[in-house]
Amino acid sequence: MNETTDPNSQILLVAIIAFYWAMLSSWSQLLSRWNDTRTNRAAAPTRGDGDIEHPGDSPLDALREIDTQFDLAEFLHGAKMAYEAVLRAYAESDIQTLRCLVGPEVLDVFEREVAGRRDREEMLQLTFIGTREAKVVDAVVEDGTAKIVVRYVSEVVSVTRSADSAIIAGDPLQLVEVIDSWTFACHIPSMRRNWMLIATEGE
Repeated sequence: MNETTDPNSQILLVAIIAFYWAMLSSWSQLLSRWNDTRTNRAAAPTRGDGDIEHPGDSPLDALREIDTQFDLAEFLHGAKMAYEAVLRAYAESDIQTLRCLVGPEVLDVFEREVAGRRDREEMLQLTFIGTREAKVVDAVVEDGTAKIVVRYVSEVVSVTRSADSAIIAGDPLQLVEVIDSWTFACHIPSMRRNWMLIATEGE
């Protein structure tokens, strides 16, 4: 998406990101609302967003022992929204939004990348097509913090342009498959369940 868009588009983007953040910041309320109807389905070995490809015990068992209201399907719903929101904010150099969604180490990387792009007078145009798959591949509870690793398979159109709009990288007519593993964490005593992105890894 172009970093310099018309005011109406900017207003719409801010509203969308605000909605995403509101969803993330009230995670525990969402989990509570959906727990009764989806817990059994999320734990079942069926294919879909909540599928966990682990033999035996689920990697989420330790988290469920601490938070009986945890619902995998709703967590992944929020995680997918966070994924798109972070990608859009990064492409648009929206550091303020990134500060709300990611931890200090990830934010530092994003800030350096955005600063480098600005120094080179480059512009990243990102069109997010959608997430084909989002599934939990690991989960741990340690030192009072819950951590969940989500593997995403998504499609985007990404183009980097110079100050004179020349294409430096990417193709505006080509869909690119992106595979990422993102680690989300929250402090267990927090009643708000503010899940933050603390690590990213691409494949």
